[in-house]
Amino acid sequence: MPLFPGSLLGPYEIIDELGAGGMGQVFRGRDKALHRDAAIKVLPDAFARDAARVTRFKREAQILASLNHPNIAAIYGLHENDGVLALALELVEGHDLTERLVKGPIPVSEALDIARQMTTGLDEAHQNGIVHRDLKPGNVRITKDGKVKILDFGLAQALPAAGSNESNATRTGELTEAGAIMGTPAYMSPEQARGLPVDKRTDIWSFGVTLFEMLAGRRPFAGVTASDVIAALLTAEPDWSALPESTPEPVRRLLRGCLEREPRERLRDIGDARIVLSQTVEPGTRSAPALGATKTGRAGLAPLALLGLALLLLGLGVGALIGRRSLVGGETAPAAFLGLFEISAPEKTLLVSGLAVSNDGQKLAFVARGEDGRARLYVRAIDEAQAKELPGTVDARYPFWAPDGRRLAFFAQQKLRVTDLLGGLPRAIADTGSTDDVRGGSWSMDDRIVFAPSYTGGLFWVAGTGGTVARATEISGTNVGTHRFPCFLPDGRRFVFYASSGTGDEPGDLYLGRLDGGVKPKKLGPVTSSAVYVDPPYLLYVQGDSLVAHRFNLDREELEGEPIPLGVSLPGSVSVSGQRSLAVSRTGVLVYRTDKRSATRLVWVDRTGRELKAVTSDVDTWHYGPTLSPDGRMLAVSHHEPGSPSGGIWVHDLERNLASRLSADDKKDDTLVAWSPDGREVAFATAGDAGAPGRINRVAVTEAGRPTTIFTADTFISPSVWLPGGKGIVYAAVVGPGRYRLMMRSLADNAQPIALGSDQA
Repeated sequence: MPLFPGSLLGPYEIIDELGAGGMGQVFRGRDKALHRDAAIKVLPDAFARDAARVTRFKREAQILASLNHPNIAAIYGLHENDGVLALALELVEGHDLTERLVKGPIPVSEALDIARQMTTGLDEAHQNGIVHRDLKPGNVRITKDGKVKILDFGLAQALPAAGSNESNATRTGELTEAGAIMGTPAYMSPEQARGLPVDKRTDIWSFGVTLFEMLAGRRPFAGVTASDVIAALLTAEPDWSALPESTPEPVRRLLRGCLEREPRERLRDIGDARIVLSQTVEPGTRSAPALGATKTGRAGLAPLALLGLALLLLGLGVGALIGRRSLVGGETAPAAFLGLFEISAPEKTLLVSGLAVSNDGQKLAFVARGEDGRARLYVRAIDEAQAKELPGTVDARYPFWAPDGRRLAFFAQQKLRVTDLLGGLPRAIADTGSTDDVRGGSWSMDDRIVFAPSYTGGLFWVAGTGGTVARATEISGTNVGTHRFPCFLPDGRRFVFYASSGTGDEPGDLYLGRLDGGVKPKKLGPVTSSAVYVDPPYLLYVQGDSLVAHRFNLDREELEGEPIPLGVSLPGSVSVSGQRSLAVSRTGVLVYRTDKRSATRLVWVDRTGRELKAVTSDVDTWHYGPTLSPDGRMLAVSHHEPGSPSGGIWVHDLERNLASRLSADDKKDDTLVAWSPDGREVAFATAGDAGAPGRINRVAVTEAGRPTTIFTADTFISPSVWLPGGKGIVYAAVVGPGRYRLMMRSLADNAQPIALGSDQA
């Protein structure tokens, strides 16, 4: 059945033809149900009639479908209809590398970034046992934002030419002929050209050819005919002088390793190429982080040293790594040194939100809560054992240093305050309207402060000496409701900050603002936490549980390439709300906070707050939303455990001093609890994975681990009250950034929710 615009193939309506070649036609298809376009690649009749090849192709397509990587164009499905066999592939808008090479050589930095992204995608495929076998510029596509996507992954692997003889293994043009799927002559490996068995090293050869062409503007093996090209790749040596003089020596060595004719002498793993490219930049620029071990023998810490960073961990019972090193290319600073020691909060205190390191890297400020439940600001010299409490800092939150290292700003009692370490009490320089809702600040070299006075809304700025408060950023767009945790760049005019919807249940984006260029910020890209700046120009943030460095072009105001893991795990140090638990000095001392032993206890207290007795003695659990049963004999509470979004819903029998877990899944965000009027059941919320609906569940206290879903919603919902008689539940539903609405829903089948009043902040 021929395809044409308007015809149907599976869920796709054919829109138009995108191209054609020896391997068949490619169409643009539209999945109307998912509102998504796809590239529909229809295989030629000669292939579709070969039962053995069809069987193998289907099996390999299933394997490829399991790959999920940002540098690999995804497969959406395999469709067969009236004799037509087709792949539905991710439609990658942009241009392929062939189109880019028509313009000539690619600048070294750009070529290395493209190559690094290629190695990242290939490494993922090779780790899953998939070899491309037709890697070439035509199968490398670059999106408008610079993302590299490798196309046609697995097709050659799934469809080896029968017999592997001269006619079908080598007679291929720029588009391979029907049935001749072993590769393109200019990019195929010597073993491919000879019809010998191949493995992942054939992709490494093809990658080397492609990288050489990007840098030199011409292929290393050329000829008038396919036979001439094959003869050259089997016998000739690349013209290494064609590479630009600025090609880094590690890249030259990498190319020689990729283009060894004998597979046993060739680079064995594309992951090694990825490491070389991640370490390498053009001569005359500062090096990117490298991988390896430091003098301490701790694997993975070398990237920090090469970024000029010393590492300081702040937490309860958590070790600290500290050292000093110049940036790569520096001339005066000593060699890297890293040491390990212990830093703890002052006795009988608990670390809370906020830490900061002075620009000279000599002083550390942090907030800790005492036995009276009040938070205060502490300062300690890095090389001293004891921290000093600063007077007048009750209820302090989120400190940050002035560039002079003498003054310290913080938030307390609905004010932005500044204290001088030389003496005197703190003075207020701006109102915030809240203390609990503030979200950090930063102090520029020209004595201006940008700060977030509220959980929701934009940023503001004020002089370090106080005065008029002015708006620094303006909220715009329906998906952004909060700007927070700014960090000034070296020029003292621009700053980066984190922004999100304000609901706290999905990651946000990193933005760049400026104090002298209006209040409309520039979006830099998606992140999972706020960021701090470090020279050479990198932004450091947490991705998952790992600290990463992302190169930042100060002139173009853009993030470049992919984030580079720095070999440091930071479980629990940040959350999707963007909370900053990182600080860095100009001299390269990096501080982060962990929650290794963060915990709370459940206790009975009287009306004055005096503790009567403990309910639990947990040391590795944070208890959230404790709720007594109607008869007061049991208590339901959400447990949050280190390294997990939730430890589930637990019920404590207060008379028998027993506890049992009710919810079944410890990887979801189980939150507030509501008891049924008869005390036999509890209702609780589960946020689910990103993009999944929120839901409210119920579970009997005698049937632990067997909750059932009552109802779901498109947004996060949380139960408040289980109505008398057990006929309905009142719950809160998030309706926008920092806003929610009280709803009521009957437990009868097919009941519709009813709004109770207007939206609340």
